[in-house]
Amino acid sequence: MIVSGNVLLDKVMGEYTAAKDTGEFSEKNHVPEWKDQYVDWFHKCLAILQEIFPTPLEAIRVKEARGSLSYQSGVNGKVSALTNDIRGKLSAVEKTINAVNDYSVEMTEELFVEDIDSFAKARDINPRQVKQFVPLKLSEDQIRTFLREIIGETTLREKSDAAAPEIFTAHIKVGVERLRTAFLLKGKKTKGKLTITKCGKNAEQIAGLTEVPADLYVIQHVDGIDERVIRDLKGKIESINAQGNNCRMCVIDGTDTARILFAYGKIQP
Repeated sequence: MIVSGNVLLDKVMGEYTAAKDTGEFSEKNHVPEWKDQYVDWFHKCLAILQEIFPTPLEAIRVKEARGSLSYQSGVNGKVSALTNDIRGKLSAVEKTINAVNDYSVEMTEELFVEDIDSFAKARDINPRQVKQFVPLKLSEDQIRTFLREIIGETTLREKSDAAAPEIFTAHIKVGVERLRTAFLLKGKKTKGKLTITKCGKNAEQIAGLTEVPADLYVIQHVDGIDERVIRDLKGKIESINAQGNNCRMCVIDGTDTARILFAYGKIQP
């Protein structure tokens, strides 16, 4: 939009200069046409800004931006006012580039459901709203299907062995990043709180999860998750990152699983 705005500005000034030099410039005919082109560009800018940013603040700042009030020497007054306004909007749009940093997720080893944009709708679901669902009576296959539908993963990968991740996808978004993500899923067959002993012999399923080259490792369960499982995953993440990597982890217990599925209409009261 910055490039197209500058192209528009050059077009208006070029056509004005050419029409003025040949004596064909008409304020009544030319200015409304250029103004329509400017309004079209400006409205596209506002729409794009509202798509990019999670709040309307940047769009409001651009909308309220004003150009210089001084007229350009030797330029028709209405043409000068129009081009000054274009320059003012362009300057405001250019400043929004730096505003992206205000919304960036801080790099930490652990992410929560609220940090993952692929599950954005779950942010509006209070844990009390889904208390009735926990523990969820869903199999791993059902959870896998629901999560794949939510994140838009259409490629079905077969598990190479029992310790391999149930889902491996590049469709998880956090801020402006797309993260390769590996999921270890636990359904209704794993009853009660998820403990180390329920993650395979010597926690081989957690080890298998982190053997996959990924940016984000997720452990999900339909009920609670024991602290030792979290510590084990965290230790493995720290070991991987000590080798120069920058991967993160996320633990999704029964309540957060229900929040996600409820937000996207996969489960109902």
